[in-house]
Amino acid sequence: MIRVKNLHKTYSTERGEVEAVRGVDFEVAKGEIFTLLGPSGCGKTTILRCIAGLERPDDGELMIGEQVVFADGGRTMVTAHTRGVGMVFQSYAIWPHMNVFQNIALPLMRGSFKIPKSQVRTRVQDALRLVQLEGLEDRPAPLLSGGQQQRVALARALVYEPKVLLLDEPLSNLDAKLRADMRFEIRELVKRLTLTAVYVTHDQEEALVLSDRIAVMRNGRLEQVGSPREIYERPSKDFVAGFVGEANMVEARVEGAVLEDGSGLVSSPVGTLTCVLPRHVGKEETVTLMFRPDNLVLCKGLHDDRPNLFPGRIVRVAYIGNRLKCEIQVGSSILRGEFPSSSEIREGEEINFEIPSNRIRVFVHQGRH
Repeated sequence: MIRVKNLHKTYSTERGEVEAVRGVDFEVAKGEIFTLLGPSGCGKTTILRCIAGLERPDDGELMIGEQVVFADGGRTMVTAHTRGVGMVFQSYAIWPHMNVFQNIALPLMRGSFKIPKSQVRTRVQDALRLVQLEGLEDRPAPLLSGGQQQRVALARALVYEPKVLLLDEPLSNLDAKLRADMRFEIRELVKRLTLTAVYVTHDQEEALVLSDRIAVMRNGRLEQVGSPREIYERPSKDFVAGFVGEANMVEARVEGAVLEDGSGLVSSPVGTLTCVLPRHVGKEETVTLMFRPDNLVLCKGLHDDRPNLFPGRIVRVAYIGNRLKCEIQVGSSILRGEFPSSSEIREGEEINFEIPSNRIRVFVHQGRH
């Protein structure tokens, strides 16, 4: 439904040229929610605005459905208002001098999506029902809550029945509880209407909840594209591992030869561990180990016949409802752990824990492989 091929965009600033997007490629299937995730300034909003037609790329190709909307360095450039996409902005862009009905009806009253006036009220009422704002059509925009403004912006993007929906951090101005609720509502709505959506956010949890696939970005490039489970459990790079969720990152050195099953021994400040090593990693090579805080498993004792068992001391512990977040001192290292709140652990307590070998990701230092 959407194809982005070798997209480039550079801005001129007082400090010189800034490459906002550097040769990005991806495709979004019909009915898919595809999320661009990354830190501020990584280029994700620029890509979204290029798809919408609000920014002119320097090079590359953009397709929406069967239509090429940008190509040949700009010789093919379909205007934004004829691309047939709905867009929800971070600021909502609600007109304060209009009521709810007028804000939502605006795209139907002028421009390329204008329809007969006799049909406007029906279309607006349908959009209000979709976002659960029935009965508020006469309310002035300044009297709306943040959540209601967000719903009005969403209804306005849906009212002319686009096949593609673009969302630029639409929940960032909401409080935590409403933001959590709206994640599920947006996903359910997009799936029910069989829309194709590109969603931009820097919130990792939001991306994991909403997305069919996630593209993690850094410095204008895609670092990894995959399902939420792939991105979280099998990150391909240490940047992705550190950005998406909490992670323990430990430097280590390969000590033992890799066995037929791909496992080997590595030494680290935590101790000697058994883990699955990447292919072609040599002995004495330096690598980075990654494992999540919730991968750690509490054990009642140390057993010589089980690998990756270590003693540690609880330095800090925080109760967060159904989980306990801990800092654990292991030798000279501090690891982060996360355990069920029913676990009876306290600050200063000595514990034993396991790092399951199949939960450890190993990254070869860049430039070596």
